[in-house]
Amino acid sequence: MSDHNPYPNFMTLSTDLTEHILSFLPIPSLVRASSVCKSWLSVISTPTFSSLTQSHPHHCHRPWFFLLGLHNTSSKNNQSFAFDPISNSWFHVHLPLTPASSLIGSNGFFFTTTPTFSYSPIFKTSWHLTSPLNFSRINPLVAVFSDHLDSASGYNSNVPRFIVVGGVRFIGGLVDIEDRLAVEIYDPNLDSWELCPPLPADFRSGNSSQYLSSALFKGRFYVFGIYSCFISAFDLKKHVWSEVQTLRPPGVIFSFLISCQDMLILAGMCNTPRGPSFNLWKVDDKSMEFSEIAIMPHNFLYSLVDSDEDDKFASLKCVGCGNLIYVFNEEYHKKYPACLCEISSDDSGKCSWRRLPQLPSPVNKFHKVFSFCSAVSLHNILQHEEEDIGTVQAMSESD
Repeated sequence: MSDHNPYPNFMTLSTDLTEHILSFLPIPSLVRASSVCKSWLSVISTPTFSSLTQSHPHHCHRPWFFLLGLHNTSSKNNQSFAFDPISNSWFHVHLPLTPASSLIGSNGFFFTTTPTFSYSPIFKTSWHLTSPLNFSRINPLVAVFSDHLDSASGYNSNVPRFIVVGGVRFIGGLVDIEDRLAVEIYDPNLDSWELCPPLPADFRSGNSSQYLSSALFKGRFYVFGIYSCFISAFDLKKHVWSEVQTLRPPGVIFSFLISCQDMLILAGMCNTPRGPSFNLWKVDDKSMEFSEIAIMPHNFLYSLVDSDEDDKFASLKCVGCGNLIYVFNEEYHKKYPACLCEISSDDSGKCSWRRLPQLPSPVNKFHKVFSFCSAVSLHNILQHEEEDIGTVQAMSESD
C-alpha cells in the first residue's frame, strides 16, 4: 500500500465529500479501494463510513445471498459462495464451515446445533461454544433478535439473543416424533438457555426446518408449515404462541414465509389454470388475509429447473430479507441457479425480477446445501482482512 494517491484530485476534496463519493461503490470495490493507498484506507475503515454505507440508499435493505455446500467425502471440497446484489456478482469466500451436519445462517451469524450448539459471526473464523441446550436437536429453526423491542423493526440488533424452535432428536437411532421440544432462548451475556412453551401440537408431523420456514416481524417469531400451511407466532416479549391458523392461497403446492420490506411475504409454487407459477403474496399480520403482489416471469421459472422432470419444481427453495427475495434450485445438476425479486422501497411496492449469474467455477457436487441471506457490514469484512486476508482476496479475485 502506498502513501501516494493515484488520483491527486481526490486530495483537494473534503473528507465528507470523499466519503460521499466512495459510499456509492459496492462493498467488493470498497475492499479493493481500501488497499490502494493509506488515505483511502483511512476514510473507508472508519466506523462513520461503515455506518454511512449501511444507511446509503444504494446499499440499504440489499442483503447478500450465501450458498454453503458440504461435500460428502472430504471437507476440503466444501465451498462457500456469496452474492452481492449491488455488483451483481458471486464470490468465492472463506467462511467458517465445520464438519457439522446441521449448519444454519441467520441475521449475520452461523450456527451449528449438533453435537453441540455454537455460533460464529459472518466472516469470522472462530466458533463460540454455548452452554448445552436443554434439549439437543437437529434441523431446528434459529433466529437472532434482541431484548429491546422497538415499534419500527420489532427488534434492536445491538443486543442479540438467539431463539431455537422445533427440530427433532434421536432416541436409540430413531426420530422421536412425539416429543414437542421446548422453545429455548439463549442469552450470550449469561451463557444460559431459557425454556419456553414448545411449538403448537399442530406442527408435530413436521417440526424441523425441512418442513418449516420462519420470519421475525414486529417482535414476533412466525413459524409456517411449508407444506401444511399452518402458521403461528411466538411473542418474543410475552413468550406465548398465537392460535394456529391456515394460510393457503388457492393452488399452492408449497410456500415459504419471509419478512421483507417491512411486510410479511408468502412466496410459493402454485398450480393454476395457466400452468405452474411462482407467486408472492403480501400477508396482513393481524387478519392473515393475503393479496398477490408478483408472479415470477415464466422464462425465469423454467430457467431454474429441467423441464423434462415430473417433480422439477420440488427442489426450489426461497429465502429473503431487506427488500430482496431469492429463489433458487438446491440441486447440483443445474449448478444451483437462482433468481431474485426486488421489492421497491417506495410506496408503489413494485416488484422487479432478474436472474443471478452462474456460480464461479469450479462448483463441486455437494451432498448438503445450506443457504440464507443477510446484511453484510463493510466494517466486519475489513476487520476480518486483518485476521484472515484469504476472504478478501477471494472476493477481489472473483470480481
